Amino acid sequence: MAGSRWRMFSVVAALALVPLTVGTAMAQSGSPPGAQPPVRQIGTVSYPPPLHNPASVDISWVDAATQTDYVADRSNNGVAAINAATGKFGALIGAGDFTGDGSTATSSQQAACGAHGVGGPNGAVTVHIGGITQVWAPDGVDAASPASTVKVFDLSTPDAGTLGTTVNTGGSCRADEIAYDPADHLMAVANDLDSPPFVSFISVHRNPAADTVVGTIKLPQAIDGLEQPLWNPLNGKFYLNIPQVPTSNGSWMGQVAVIDPHSLAVQSSFPAPGCSPGGLALDVATQQLIVGCSSDAISGDTVNGVTYPPNPAVSDIMDARNGRIVRAFHQVGGSDEVWFDPAHQAYYLAASSMTSNGLASGTPAPVLGVISARGDRWLGNVPTAASAHSVAADPVNGHVFVPIPGKGIAVFEPARADPG
Repeated sequence: MAGSRWRMFSVVAALALVPLTVGTAMAQSGSPPGAQPPVRQIGTVSYPPPLHNPASVDISWVDAATQTDYVADRSNNGVAAINAATGKFGALIGAGDFTGDGSTATSSQQAACGAHGVGGPNGAVTVHIGGITQVWAPDGVDAASPASTVKVFDLSTPDAGTLGTTVNTGGSCRADEIAYDPADHLMAVANDLDSPPFVSFISVHRNPAADTVVGTIKLPQAIDGLEQPLWNPLNGKFYLNIPQVPTSNGSWMGQVAVIDPHSLAVQSSFPAPGCSPGGLALDVATQQLIVGCSSDAISGDTVNGVTYPPNPAVSDIMDARNGRIVRAFHQVGGSDEVWFDPAHQAYYLAASSMTSNGLASGTPAPVLGVISARGDRWLGNVPTAASAHSVAADPVNGHVFVPIPGKGIAVFEPARADPG
């Protein structure tokens, strides 16, 4: 129930910990010739009893102000708070307040939304407003809660909070990924599996009871759902990944939509050829986006009866001002969440759907990809595990957190200074 927590349990392994490997992951792991791996695993955060190391997590979020990693944990039905400074487990926030692994959904809900479209939480974002900190986490649907929601928790400490409000976004499937605009006190929440997909905009207040949906944008052109949104503080716009939009020749193309939070309208859109955009992160200083292209780009996909051919693995750096593809990296792809660490000038990609050769013909080779923002250079890939699709980094100490299903939270650190 709300406010339940498990304090300060952890297992932190020594520096000699053997890196995680799975299948033929090493085939696509490595670094440029003559370079050492860009990160090394220094430990694993394990969950304390009666909790268990989660089999199903979604998006992570590191709050740099408190050095806390928040993990949307469906298996334990809450938001796990990890102390990023010490590598220790803190607590499970909102235990029992979510739909969890989706097992409580009705058969019709599961059929309409899919196995991953009914559970929750599906992400986490922190908000600092009026001297307090909140955690916002989108949720799924079940028989008791047939409409998608976002849960807002008031935190008394970084790992302890109580449910302040539940905001109904009105979807018949989960509310998924989320982004915050602190200038306008507005939260954007994607309902990726509804027909058509839509984005809700929720007003944010110090008193959560005042939070409410102030507008929505329906996106019928998004034929295969929606992915990561973010807010750009330089121009005040939201950016939203759209994995697939139809083209005039009967094919598809990925797209990044630019949304004005004042008019609540799509202002422009940037094409991402050969990419089905999943993760999205921004280097504010250079106005460069890292676009993590998902598994659909590698495997191909069938949507509305049309089959689209596979593409080579790719991750794009895109200019946020005009959509120009600055550089495409074929060394890593098949990503879900991606992250930018401004202090260490590194992009991290949770490429859980990477293959041994970067093609649909390859064997599974899940990796954590690392790209330097200094000169836009690929630094290397490090093996992770199947379904390790979430990543977040603490800019204070540079530690990178990757949930490994059934194992806990793997902790990495940069193995060397990037000379640029």
